[in-house]
Amino acid sequence: MPKRPKKEGILICGAYGLGNAGDEAILTAILGQVRRAAPEAEITVLSRNPEETAAQYGVKALYMFDFPGFRRVLEGTKLYINGGGTLIQDATSRRSLWYYLYTLWAAKRQNCRVLMYGCGVGPVSRPLDARLAGRILNTCVDTITLRESDSLGELEAMGVTKPEVILSADPALTLAPAPAEEVDRVFQRAGIPPRGRYLCFALREWKGYGKKAPVFAAAARYAYEAYGLTPVFTAIEKREDPAAHRSAARGLEGVPHYFLDDAGNAGTIIGALGRMEVVVSMRLHALIFAAGQGIPLVGVVYDPKVSAFLRYLQQDLFTDLDTLTEPVLRSLMDRAAARSRRPEEQAEAVRRLREIEARNAEAVKRLIQ
Repeated sequence: MPKRPKKEGILICGAYGLGNAGDEAILTAILGQVRRAAPEAEITVLSRNPEETAAQYGVKALYMFDFPGFRRVLEGTKLYINGGGTLIQDATSRRSLWYYLYTLWAAKRQNCRVLMYGCGVGPVSRPLDARLAGRILNTCVDTITLRESDSLGELEAMGVTKPEVILSADPALTLAPAPAEEVDRVFQRAGIPPRGRYLCFALREWKGYGKKAPVFAAAARYAYEAYGLTPVFTAIEKREDPAAHRSAARGLEGVPHYFLDDAGNAGTIIGALGRMEVVVSMRLHALIFAAGQGIPLVGVVYDPKVSAFLRYLQQDLFTDLDTLTEPVLRSLMDRAAARSRRPEEQAEAVRRLREIEARNAEAVKRLIQ
């Protein structure tokens, strides 16, 4: 019989290789924690673009739908990490939910330790899918660290009681901005003066967004006229977000504004957002990056995960996309601008967030050791 490989590897699965800066930031943070906990371990990442992932992060990478290859890697895997982000949900699609549930089941079947890392959970709207998810999480997962408290309710609704569940925070909160000269180059490539007074908009296409795009344009004009803040439309998802930004910018004739369609890697994106006085975002990870640096933020909620995160951080400046109006957005921006003049409050919020996020690293160390 062929000799079984020793189970010493670490396998990480998430929404990687898709060009989303938020997901790539999560991977960067997870890799940092794993390498500190197990510097000698061989790490493999499941990715939609394995060649790019391998080159960027210095890991082995496997196409995420290469199921035979996935099963072979599991034979030598000690710790399987699912996350971060909100993977256990059916809002994206049922197939996405089934895929991630299958990977959890397959990992436990190969006697791996299984960690869901810094994740959100839900919604899982179909009763059959909720029962399936509950059964697999109960039987196949050792520890779940959550990035916000609303996911606790989702787990309870699914009947999840067996895994250890820890309230933590999004792993991307630990990431530091890139050096100033790197951020300068990102701005210069986009034709943006590196030093200025800026307001960030991080928007995305979603059902009903087209009707609301003029609201963002009016708010951007207001910020420029009332506060002297120049709008910078910053893409978190490089393939999708630029179209949403240009739709909003059609109403900005006569107002200077910029498009940051490619802000580079997680460090340079964080550095770019750190130069904003206020961030207005539909994109969850733009809010996370801003919160991690103490930048006042305004959330526009298109998905429950956005409001769940903001409530967990005790951030109160958000509104639903469906009910968004110009007066509401202007009022929220006024309050955010006022907070930018109280940096000590933002610094305390950052300290508290990073303290909470350390629970993710503790879970990794415990399961590896």
